[in-house]
Amino acid sequence: MASETETHSAKWAARAAFWEKNAPKGKSVTDDLNQLLIELTDIEPGNDVLDIASGSGEPAISIALKVGSEGRVTALDAHPEMLSGARQRAETLGLTNMTFEISRMEDLPLADSTFDAVTCRFGLMSSDDPLKTLRGVRRVLKSGKKAAFMTHGLRERNTPSAVLAQVIQNELGDKDDTAVASRQLPFSEPGSLQEIFTAAEFKDVHEQEILKTVTRERDSRFWQSLLERRYGPRLEPLDNAQLAALNDTIEAAFAPHLKGDHYELMSSDMVGWGTK
Repeated sequence: MASETETHSAKWAARAAFWEKNAPKGKSVTDDLNQLLIELTDIEPGNDVLDIASGSGEPAISIALKVGSEGRVTALDAHPEMLSGARQRAETLGLTNMTFEISRMEDLPLADSTFDAVTCRFGLMSSDDPLKTLRGVRRVLKSGKKAAFMTHGLRERNTPSAVLAQVIQNELGDKDDTAVASRQLPFSEPGSLQEIFTAAEFKDVHEQEILKTVTRERDSRFWQSLLERRYGPRLEPLDNAQLAALNDTIEAAFAPHLKGDHYELMSSDMVGWGTK
């Protein structure tokens, strides 16, 4: 019988193709969040940076562009399938300052006091042991340097996630939804990131919610990328007619957020950061 870790790895391997399909081909299209992590960790040209749970390259690609040819970015992920998109993006952009490491974030195979900064965008929620992860991050940071981790905010403050979760539950049943939510949202509550950074013995710890209204064009099916990344394997058994019907249902569910020729949607993310 497969262990929980093996099952989790298999699920991410299955989802990797959907993440790669929907990832940017070069520079980030949601770079504001990457630039915030860069700012909070004081990343500068020439720095050596570790990005944990890099997946398709957010924010590793943006960091590699920032640190330049004299710097170095180590993009780490437990699932080699997830890093495929990051490798392709780096090649497209001609980036030669990136290395790729396959490892669980709880067991960093890296030397003490190596990095000028450590970042993680939407990865800590998948950790089997977040405190061990943060303690490992502190170990590999140089003295006086910073780590910053970003997580999703409360589901009810993230319109696309909330609407899609409800539609999927209604149309396809609640299989895996509880498990997905528990992994995505453990650090959505205010104070939870600050608490774990403090427990890992970081200094000068801070936490902030990034709350904003985003607009999406009408008739754009803006939800398609999120739908495939989050629920891709569950969509594969559906035929074209069923997929069309599901998208019609999703469009109807978003109708209350339609303002003329565009949708107005709430987005909430949490970011915590601290100094070694």
